[in-house]
Amino acid sequence: MLKVLICDDDVNITNKVQKLINEIKNKYRCKFEITVRNSGEFVTGENSYYDIAIVDIEMPGISGLEVSEKLKSANPDVLIIVLTSFSNYLDSAMKIQVFRYLSKPIDIERFNRNFLEAIEANKEISKQIIIQNSDSVYTVKTKDILYIENQKHGSVVVTKQRKFDTNKKPIEWDEIINQPNCFVFSHKSFLVNLQNVVNFNKHSATFQCGSDLVEIQCVSQRKYTDFKNKFFAFAGGIK
Repeated sequence: MLKVLICDDDVNITNKVQKLINEIKNKYRCKFEITVRNSGEFVTGENSYYDIAIVDIEMPGISGLEVSEKLKSANPDVLIIVLTSFSNYLDSAMKIQVFRYLSKPIDIERFNRNFLEAIEANKEISKQIIIQNSDSVYTVKTKDILYIENQKHGSVVVTKQRKFDTNKKPIEWDEIINQPNCFVFSHKSFLVNLQNVVNFNKHSATFQCGSDLVEIQCVSQRKYTDFKNKFFAFAGGIK
């Protein structure tokens, strides 16, 4: 069940957003735990873990930007949909990596589309795979995978935390992960997770690994154009 936050000092807005989400819940048979707040003060006194948050930027007291930062601290994977009538907050909102930026008054069709996209994005960042290594079994979130590199007798799965030597080939992992919009071949020997790529050229890709950047020679000229097109398609769908 997804935990959803609606935070806006305008009761009419929170009522409308809650109604739209309930309509989505009934239409698509989704399960949500919805919390409604009319100020940002709550983040100072409770565990603020949510999967999706619809947050107004301009609120008295604790601003929506401060609320969003607190939510990110509690759950770095929270998907924040900024809802505001003030376009001058766009740059600040992008710094906290908002999922979508929506203007008031609410465009119902756009809100519905963006909220459904948030549900799908949550599925992607929450997906896990099982890696068996020697006598140990590990659970790995696919969002934490940087790339998978082909080896003579299998492949190495490189995550933000560690590397795993496996007996499966990248093409087998691609079928198991089954996230074609995120995982693409940048080279015949490399399956790359676009969720962690920050830039690339015709020879290499740079990955965000915690606070570090890691550059890997994993792009081939033959795959470059297709890789570039898929990267832009991915970026357009998530940012």
